[in-house]
Amino acid sequence: MISAGSDSGLQMLVAVLNGDIASPRQWSAVIQEANRHLVAPALYACLRDYPFPSLIPAEVDEYLRFLHDLNEVRNRRLRQQAIETIGALNEAGIEPLLIKGSGLLMILPERRLGTRMISDLDLVVDKGAVEACVARLLGIGYQPLADDPGAHARGKFYRPSDVGSVDLHWRPPGPAHLFAANETLHSVSVEVQGVRLKLPTPAEWVTHLIVHDMIQDRRLRTGDVSLRRLLDCREILRLGYDIDWGAIRDRLPSGRLALARNLFFLNLQRFAGVKVDGGAGGLLARLLYSRQIALRRNATYRSLDSFGLSMLGGSWKFLKLSRAERQ
Repeated sequence: MISAGSDSGLQMLVAVLNGDIASPRQWSAVIQEANRHLVAPALYACLRDYPFPSLIPAEVDEYLRFLHDLNEVRNRRLRQQAIETIGALNEAGIEPLLIKGSGLLMILPERRLGTRMISDLDLVVDKGAVEACVARLLGIGYQPLADDPGAHARGKFYRPSDVGSVDLHWRPPGPAHLFAANETLHSVSVEVQGVRLKLPTPAEWVTHLIVHDMIQDRRLRTGDVSLRRLLDCREILRLGYDIDWGAIRDRLPSGRLALARNLFFLNLQRFAGVKVDGGAGGLLARLLYSRQIALRRNATYRSLDSFGLSMLGGSWKFLKLSRAERQ
């Protein structure tokens, strides 16, 4: 768990999310940090189950319950939208893979449906089925959004009456070689609420979260922390799934991917209280973990860190140009 030597909002939030309600002295800082990480509904769920509710100020409980209940209403609408959309794809013989929060949306129990804030529906389909999928989406009223979806996706689609858009992927976000076209995605087929879909295996689900968090969103470079994805891993375990940590190590075996994996494992243990079998770390990962904490606590360190990254980036570009000119 994160050290108790600082009164930062992040540290106090982590303490509460892990059951230590006695720690906060500034609830406003805890709530501000929860909103920054998009975990205020999850924070309310932790407080709701706390055995000593008298320790929680009434205004804190009311505000967080308000956010949680609004999010639950939205998630119910988003789940109904997912059921309709997946049903339309099923009629064309397509079983989409649901990734990130979209997968949780379909399997969370009713009592916990409001805990996860979800912006949109992330569906992955085989590249050969993408255009058939687009045709089905257009046929039930979706419209394409003018947006650059990235190399991993076909595009975003929306309907004005819906609470979220559909992100249509042909592979999960991250390095393309991890999701090669000739490699079967590690997933299982399930039936939920009358529709057929695929979910990643638990180990693959965590792999997606690591790659999206550390590589796609560049947190390995920036030193920022996303509690939401760490809590997703904890939720997977809470739902009764077993995570094969060795399989994740095999999927992310070396280099930058292994470093991203080790840092994420450390964050899981110290921010979310999740025990990672086989341990987590390595010297460089521990240094990067300490960097994350220093970036949160020290403005001078943040400035020096930013300057150092800019210098490294400039040097790398110069080396690439020099090499190109020599060739």
